[in-house]
Amino acid sequence: MDRGGMKNLKANVVVILFLLAGTSSKCLAQQNKSVPVCSQAAFATFKLAAISKVVKTLQSLTDDAWWRADVDRLNACEVHGAAGALTDEEKEKWRQGDYQFSLLGNHEMRVVLLSDPCYQTGFSGANAFLLLRKNGAVYVTQVLNGYYSRVDNSVGMDSIRWNGRQIVEISTANSFPPSLVSYYFEIDSRTNKALPKKLFRDGNKFTNEVYSDMLMADPKDLGLPQSAAELRVFVGKRLAPSFSAYEENEHGRIDANGRKLRRVVYRWNGRFYLRAK
Repeated sequence: MDRGGMKNLKANVVVILFLLAGTSSKCLAQQNKSVPVCSQAAFATFKLAAISKVVKTLQSLTDDAWWRADVDRLNACEVHGAAGALTDEEKEKWRQGDYQFSLLGNHEMRVVLLSDPCYQTGFSGANAFLLLRKNGAVYVTQVLNGYYSRVDNSVGMDSIRWNGRQIVEISTANSFPPSLVSYYFEIDSRTNKALPKKLFRDGNKFTNEVYSDMLMADPKDLGLPQSAAELRVFVGKRLAPSFSAYEENEHGRIDANGRKLRRVVYRWNGRFYLRAK
């Protein structure tokens, strides 16, 4: 090999070594590249964007026929998958409460429960949205976030008009422990959104939710007045002057399937409910 050939060979080797060094450095850089973390702030933004898309979709439910249709009939359509009567098997499952219904409410206001495929899938993990129809538009508010329960079809909705205001009750139930929780909202006349209505004072704090252990029996079977059922905050389309809740207490006189409960009475003072002493 002549000197020129050797020189060219050396040059080529240098180029190859340079390229190899560059490739190695690139691989090393990729190996050393930091793996991003989903921060709380980023995840909150991600969730907000997803919920915003859901809200926008629900706002599009303005069709008159959908709002005129009875909720039970719409749920039956979801079960059957077509027009017509339910099959004997479907009827039996309906009576036994084997179906999870995602829609409840009336012709003016409805609650839509959207299942979360990644959250508490064995316990009906869901988010709940309140839909209010007014002047041809639909206004949407999320009223339950990350909800789950061991009780089938455990969410309920009711509403009253009180002092010219529309108050909405979202009731829930669970079996572990056997308990009830109700949440209260007021429809804002300006935005038509549901805002937390803090009807209860707990110490120095006000809240829109109230809790009770479940009696698991008719009040009269436990020696209680019939009116002492849990969390009867709405009575006859008005706010009750008082209602009962229950809590576990080792000195409680009420035996609810082996649990000792004491009765707590809440009384309305004209502005909010207070636990009676």
